[in-house]
Amino acid sequence: MNYMAELKKLISILRNKKLTVSAAESASGGYLSYLLTKIPGSSKVFKGSIVVYSLEAKIKFFKIPLPLLKKTEGVSGEIAGLLAIGVRKLFKTDIGLSLVGFAGPETQKGKKLGIVFFAVSDKKCTTVKKVIIKGGRDYVRKYASLMTLELLHKRLCVYS
Repeated sequence: MNYMAELKKLISILRNKKLTVSAAESASGGYLSYLLTKIPGSSKVFKGSIVVYSLEAKIKFFKIPLPLLKKTEGVSGEIAGLLAIGVRKLFKTDIGLSLVGFAGPETQKGKKLGIVFFAVSDKKCTTVKKVIIKGGRDYVRKYASLMTLELLHKRLCVYS
């Protein structure tokens, strides 16, 4: 897959539709933002991101309740949805993206290694996807980031 060509296409679609995007990242540690900023001119559509790697950061910036975070260790579809909605509001963008998961090499007891939840939120709705990605830590982070952008692309095509 030529992901650079796909990134250029995605940025072009966002620019043509005059849409802005922001991101809240946990498991990806900023890789999603890195991908979005690889394309010249992305500053017209990408307004910023926040890496909320710890439970404390999720509470501080997005007011996610501690009991919910502790129950899931910060990794669930509900958390991904709340982050996508929250980051959209925080940055006042048209679209919010989020990504949470366990990239490894270890995970919490009872949690599946490679589990990732990612979300795309706009004023109409919030879509959350769950995947299990097999591979090393960096592979999980990179692939999950690309899957988040793929979901955004599909969403943009649906709302054409």
